[in-house]
Amino acid sequence: MQELTIRGYAAADAEPLAELFNELTQHAGGRPWAVPAELDSYLATSLPDPARDSRLVLSPDGTLVAAATVTPPPEGGTRSDLLGGVHPDWRGRGLGRRLLSWQLDRAAELGRAAAPDAGWYASTRVEAGDQAAARLFRRFGLTPVRHWLIMVAPTAGVPPEPPLPAGLRVEPYSARWERATHAAHSEAFADHWGFHHWPLAQWVPLSVGSDRFVPELSLLALDRDELAGYVLSYRDIHPDRFYIGQVGVRPPWRRRGLAGALLVRMLSAAGRAGRPWTWLRVDADSSTGAVGVYRRAGFTVESRSVSYATTRRRWTDSPLPA
Repeated sequence: MQELTIRGYAAADAEPLAELFNELTQHAGGRPWAVPAELDSYLATSLPDPARDSRLVLSPDGTLVAAATVTPPPEGGTRSDLLGGVHPDWRGRGLGRRLLSWQLDRAAELGRAAAPDAGWYASTRVEAGDQAAARLFRRFGLTPVRHWLIMVAPTAGVPPEPPLPAGLRVEPYSARWERATHAAHSEAFADHWGFHHWPLAQWVPLSVGSDRFVPELSLLALDRDELAGYVLSYRDIHPDRFYIGQVGVRPPWRRRGLAGALLVRMLSAAGRAGRPWTWLRVDADSSTGAVGVYRRAGFTVESRSVSYATTRRRWTDSPLPA
């Protein structure tokens, strides 16, 4: 790595970093997802110290060729998220091995400082077709722990709108529901694999406060003055598509067809607004039956990704061997 420059992330790096992540995703057969402004917002919110919690690798001409970040768990959490990769043209030079080794060391360092007596694990996600990354993860002791589906749906030919459960009404999202939506999301996903509760101040910039958030295509289901369920939508990097970032129903209102009713209404609204396609990511093994709900609403599987994780260990344990 002698001719390369290694430094931490800065806001000016958002565009080349998004390009790198999208190149990695497309190379493995996945759907590009990274938008510079949103990526910068995520890193600004989730990295306590970008200079120490990230590594960007630049070639002699200043091109970003590899990157790695380490997001520590929120208060009370147990998972450290690892994000990164090496440009396909720069693989086979040991960059991935060095960066992953650094990520695991940094995750342990952050954990020892924050919660030395707690158990922890580190997790990362890649497209199912990225076999080079899969081999690297296994070398470091990470194993597949969860599979994800990227599902897409047209907004034309949407199934007829099913009736809402008795006593509920639907309205577009508005800012007065910000706090209630955050609370509902935390409750709806509390029993989901890998979910971390983020405080309101950190959650809002990445969701309903994002520049990409589309409130007119985001629906709330209300039972009098209680929020029962929600669908939150975002602009995609392609103008003819949008992304469904969160779909949730609070436990007291589950198993009544509410999620499907919200999705069909949202798809119909998107069609009327001239948005022909949408997509989402879902846990393939979701205990809520989400995959079936999406299929009935017209979604089909486009691609797959896999989460790899270390075994749960103590922050005081020595790092995994390279």
